[in-house]
Amino acid sequence: MSGSREATDIDHGGGRAPSDGAGVGKGHNPRGALAGVRVLDFTRFLQGPYATRLFADMGADVLKVERPGGEWDRRLRPAKDGFTGFFHGLNRGKRSVAIDISIPEGRDLVLELAREVDVVVENFRPGVLDRLGLGYEALKAVNPRIIYAGASGYGPGGPRSDEPMYDMVAQAVSGVSDFMRSPEGVPRLATRAMADSAGAMFLAMAVVTALYVRERTGQGQRVDASLVGSCLGMHTAEVTIALYENRVHRPQGRVTSTSGAFRCRDDRWLVIGATDQKLWRNLTQALGRPDLVDDERFAYGKIREANRAVLEPILEEVFRTADRDEWVERMRAADVPVAPVQTFLEVADDPDVLANGYVVEQDDPEWGKVRTVGHPFHMSLTPGEVGPATPALGESTLAELRRLGRTGEEAADLRARGVVEFREEGAAA
Repeated sequence: MSGSREATDIDHGGGRAPSDGAGVGKGHNPRGALAGVRVLDFTRFLQGPYATRLFADMGADVLKVERPGGEWDRRLRPAKDGFTGFFHGLNRGKRSVAIDISIPEGRDLVLELAREVDVVVENFRPGVLDRLGLGYEALKAVNPRIIYAGASGYGPGGPRSDEPMYDMVAQAVSGVSDFMRSPEGVPRLATRAMADSAGAMFLAMAVVTALYVRERTGQGQRVDASLVGSCLGMHTAEVTIALYENRVHRPQGRVTSTSGAFRCRDDRWLVIGATDQKLWRNLTQALGRPDLVDDERFAYGKIREANRAVLEPILEEVFRTADRDEWVERMRAADVPVAPVQTFLEVADDPDVLANGYVVEQDDPEWGKVRTVGHPFHMSLTPGEVGPATPALGESTLAELRRLGRTGEEAADLRARGVVEFREEGAAA
């Protein structure tokens, strides 16, 4: 369950104890494109946290605001030893403050923090932060240059804009689940969290664009990226074709008779992409079946597709005569686009993936060496990089209270009354 808009209002839960406070920007990427940008992060689940994690990778100081006790996704899908890869993968490189924003004193602390930040990102249900006095107008009043980003479900307009939203709901309403129907006609997800992940990227793009506009105009603004809009955006070409022809071209089986997945002798799979006439010739050579080129049933693309019921079983039979890795080498030697179908476990050892930093190893003070996904794109002057380990709950609360001018006694009083949560500096984790 990886929704965008939180389905419930503020409530409280239990979590692990926080670590000691960390200074502003400690451990962050000073060369990143967003170095110097400060972000208040009110997000949970996947869409919002992934967007703000991208900001952290790019050097922004992302301050994650959680309730005392910690957000529920800190405990989502734990491994047997308690490690929660869902939360760790989406919240590395950030700092954490634990503040109860449902009470006036907590709200006032957030308003103080908001005076000095550049961006606020949230994915509560519409109206929740407004009722708490922390909506766009309230934050704009204390910081006119603020960029207020909402990660929504349906979008800011329309009759269902205030409904809760989850990834699978967005895939259904946007047409993606219908597009991905099984051969038996059953609607399916394109993949788990496709809508959330796409929504995160569009949300990050909207924020970065708004930062650029602010550099030119001096003005902040409100931005929104929805799960439904992101699903449609990721399928722009297919939707445009469907609307023009008034029919949906659902993918069934391989993309073409010579482009898709084939099972090999060792029951492992590869994917080839022989999409044009030159590649068709290369494929027949690699398969040791040059006779297929001269077969009038397969002479060119359209006729091959008209006869794919004949051609595909021929190709399938040939691929079952050798192991996957042997075919991969043959295809590469013949200049046929090819790749082994790898698991997430296999891709973590892929030399190209490692060379580009798409999977990296991170030091975590509690969990030791943790492998995780790296930064997904490259910049030569201002590169992104994996930030420090995922923060413990409230580890920066005390540092932020001090920065706001609170004394040790005042901070202790706020903690005693449940307004904030932190651990004394030097306390064991």
